[in-house]
Amino acid sequence: MLQLKSVSHTYNGKEVLNFSDWDIRRGENWLLLGESGSGKTTLLHILTGIKKPTKGQVMINETDLYKLSSRQMDRFRGRNIGLVFQQPHLIKSLTVEENLKLAQTFAKLPEDKVRIEEVLSELGIIQKIKSYPSELSQGQLQRASIARAVLNKPTLLIADEPTSSLDNKNAKAVINLLLKLSESSNSTLIISTHDDRVKESFSKEYLL
Repeated sequence: MLQLKSVSHTYNGKEVLNFSDWDIRRGENWLLLGESGSGKTTLLHILTGIKKPTKGQVMINETDLYKLSSRQMDRFRGRNIGLVFQQPHLIKSLTVEENLKLAQTFAKLPEDKVRIEEVLSELGIIQKIKSYPSELSQGQLQRASIARAVLNKPTLLIADEPTSSLDNKNAKAVINLLLKLSESSNSTLIISTHDDRVKESFSKEYLL
């Protein structure tokens, strides 16, 4: 499903990050672990098509990610990769529903309001479908971001430090939510974290 082969990245022609080969099957759940500055964010950007590595190959569903054109990459990412950022990234001038519709549009998928309502219901924020981001609590914003990430049933779901600002109760709830959603969509889940509270829910780890 996902293969990382001989990947390295160079900054300013000097600092080199070398990443071990990584082979992930569909439906597996992984933790990406490492201290600050170890390259976790860089690797996430490489895996999601945001940052092209200096060397190496990233394969997702037998597609060589960095052989795609910019337009092909946008479409492929929209259909196959769901990304939950550390801080929610929603367009402030659009409602929750409009933000999710936009995710379908970017993936060149038909508008599917039933799917939008289904995901928001599962996340417990269906009542906020017509609300703007400024009208949501921090927890609701995060759930709306998760909804956008899983909306198109991606084969790869990636979350960057999803529990960093949460107390124990909410951290556990978010992890359980991501595990449940990845299972229902048969997605591969990768969580980047240095939060020890997350480790008990995962058996597979990639360490930087």
